[in-house]
Amino acid sequence: MTQTVLNFSIASTDERLTPRSGEILFGEYLKAIGVDKLCDLHLPLPQSNRGYTPSTFIQPLLLMLHSGGKSLEDLRVIREDHAMREILHLKDIPTASAIGKWLKRLGVMGVYGIENINKRLLKRYLKRVKEPLVLDIDASVIESHKESAVYTYKMFPGYTPMIGHINGGYMILGEFRSGNIAPADTNLEFVKRCITQLPKTQALAYVRADSASYQHELFDYCDEHGIIYTIGAHLDNRVLESIQEIKQWKSMTHYEGKNHHLQEDVAEFIHTMNEGKNAFRMIVIKKRVTPILPTLEETLSEEEKLQYAKERYSVIATNSDEDIEDVVKFYRQRGDTSENRIKELKNGFNLKYLPTSDFIANAFYFQIGVLAYNLFVLFKETLQESWQRHTIQTLRYKLYNIAGKVIKHSRETILKVNEQFVEILNAIRQKCYVASLL
Repeated sequence: MTQTVLNFSIASTDERLTPRSGEILFGEYLKAIGVDKLCDLHLPLPQSNRGYTPSTFIQPLLLMLHSGGKSLEDLRVIREDHAMREILHLKDIPTASAIGKWLKRLGVMGVYGIENINKRLLKRYLKRVKEPLVLDIDASVIESHKESAVYTYKMFPGYTPMIGHINGGYMILGEFRSGNIAPADTNLEFVKRCITQLPKTQALAYVRADSASYQHELFDYCDEHGIIYTIGAHLDNRVLESIQEIKQWKSMTHYEGKNHHLQEDVAEFIHTMNEGKNAFRMIVIKKRVTPILPTLEETLSEEEKLQYAKERYSVIATNSDEDIEDVVKFYRQRGDTSENRIKELKNGFNLKYLPTSDFIANAFYFQIGVLAYNLFVLFKETLQESWQRHTIQTLRYKLYNIAGKVIKHSRETILKVNEQFVEILNAIRQKCYVASLL
């Protein structure tokens, strides 16, 4: 007999076990809101009776991305989970090779089809939004060494998708771009495309972006359509000259830490762009970081201490009439509402890994990843309030990866889990049912 450290043995079982009881509820949510029907409505159907429907391809991909899969080969995890497949009625799951060919075959039609599905689901998300609509746009970089990848502005090959979020959550539009397209290219056109995704009954109130969108065409468009913009600006010569002329600064932030002191002052002036139609406010933030020098504090004069201070300026262009500090606070919310959401998309759903060397097929796969992200945002509404700010990685740990066993008794299918999870799962299922009625 083989020698072991602990006194237990390993044996096989024919029972239907699953390590993804919680993710089965996500699969039920997909059925509740009709994702399968939307896929078959907006994506091209097979040309023969033997072909797979679009939903047969999409549903396993969504489950794989939510499980943490990185490549099409990870679909085997879903294929081999017979308990999950039985409950979710996943009779057929295409192979990785078949899905790769399908991505290439549908190409552009697939990209626009998923965009239409996201547009339909956006209406469901907006029902819970009570505040004015805020659009955050930002470009990201995906490093890739695929054949279709080209060098980005960060000096490595890849792609530079442009991403738009509405009110800090739902991804209203994701535009897959070649790596050699600069983040500043066609930003106005992207904002217009985002607006077309909105229902006709709702209008965009704010646009927020970094300095890549510092463009007079975008400013003029916002002015003409009553949209308030708050956009990072460039520190060009004209702006720096105006900053040097500022006489009065208002203290905004003062922080005395263990390793440094932070002082932020704000001021503003009116600025125009050469080809712009209207003037706008330029908010200036002067940030000074002074390191603490415990062994030299008593020997250095104030002037000598200031030589170690690092002072820099940042500027924000806006047509808002809000108080200057409120404008700065609003702009800095981008860190959570845009940048952190993009990290969630790329890291949480593993969209840093693209499946093919074909640009259009990768664009289609990226859109499926956007759909997976948006469905995660929608699904969180079924969770208890303390879980609704969790990332996908945390939710996998707390919910998705609950072990369970599937049995049949008196023609009824039963998912058995530990007692501590029964109430949580039943509460989610009840909310899934309510979602199916909307």
